[in-house]
Amino acid sequence: MKHFIQEVFSEVLENPVFDQILIEKYFSKEYIQYVDGTCLNYNEFVLHIKKLKEKVTQQQIEIINHAENRNIIFTHHLAKSVLKDGSTVRHKVLAEFTIADGKIIQCDELTLLIEGDHTAKNLGSEI
Repeated sequence: MKHFIQEVFSEVLENPVFDQILIEKYFSKEYIQYVDGTCLNYNEFVLHIKKLKEKVTQQQIEIINHAENRNIIFTHHLAKSVLKDGSTVRHKVLAEFTIADGKIIQCDELTLLIEGDHTAKNLGSEI
């Protein structure tokens, strides 16, 4: 499952182009994401990814650690983002992904801004 999540990070998040077909490849239409107290459904998540592509020119995600249990993978990862204004922000992310039928159906995550302007604090849930 770690390889699957790395693919998602690479093709959906690190990819500078918004591509809804790639989102549909990896995420169920029933997808729910809980991030820092905010709940996003599938359509809101798509808008979130679109917003990220508007604000971020480059994103790099490094998995620090992970744990797997049946259809769940937990990751501790760092997300480094270069914003359109040239500034860089880094977030520490703890995420629990639930996978069913080859797609992510839920993510429960906490993000912590560890470097950069405080206005990027909610980059993980912005729509």
